[in-house]
Amino acid sequence: MRALKIAAVVGVGMTIAGVALAGPWNDPAGRVTFNAPSGWVTQVQRDNPQTVVLTGNANNECYVLTAENAGTATAHANRIHALTDPMPVADWLTVANSVTPMFPHHNAAVASQSVDTSGFWPIQRAELSGAERPVTAALSHRPSGLDLIALCWTYGGPDASAIYQGFFQSLGNSHDTAWQAEASQQDTTDAAARAAAQQQAQQQANQQHQQETHGRNGHAYGEGPALNPGPH
Repeated sequence: MRALKIAAVVGVGMTIAGVALAGPWNDPAGRVTFNAPSGWVTQVQRDNPQTVVLTGNANNECYVLTAENAGTATAHANRIHALTDPMPVADWLTVANSVTPMFPHHNAAVASQSVDTSGFWPIQRAELSGAERPVTAALSHRPSGLDLIALCWTYGGPDASAIYQGFFQSLGNSHDTAWQAEASQQDTTDAAARAAAQQQAQQQANQQHQQETHGRNGHAYGEGPALNPGPH
């Protein structure tokens, strides 16, 4: 893991809080979890006010970090689950340029992007240029304005795209199960509210139709020509 010599992510000092070998990794601060591939070593760079982790081996290296997102701070879990539109390019550039070991000149560019919806929480994906080597990145939103972010690059060896794909999909939070249940419950509540609103709208439409029909009929009876039976 060659970037151990690099001093900082923006605002993040090289204070090592812990080292762990490959396998499930749980953030002591409770913000992010992931499964490190076999042979990877994980080091905590910072755990306050955000978590920043460096993990990898001699050929592959990833920065994992958390960030606060004011745009999703008050969003319900089911709304986070439904965020499947590609993230704005400007947001990707902000994220990438904050990782100064990869983008020391703040010149990140988005080569391509997509959204992985194979899991419950959509994963924003991007291929980034402007660094010494291509960077592949992932970002996944969570309730309470929490973003889980990973940026990876490869020094050498075989293609690591499949490794990074599995690594990105392993990113999570200790509250994910509860948030997923909350999202499902909110979806049920919202669906019931929509059904009730549609029923009410239909009832109002039926009532209006009946009133209009009655009004037309009343006009025909009241305004028609008078009958003149003639003299007896």
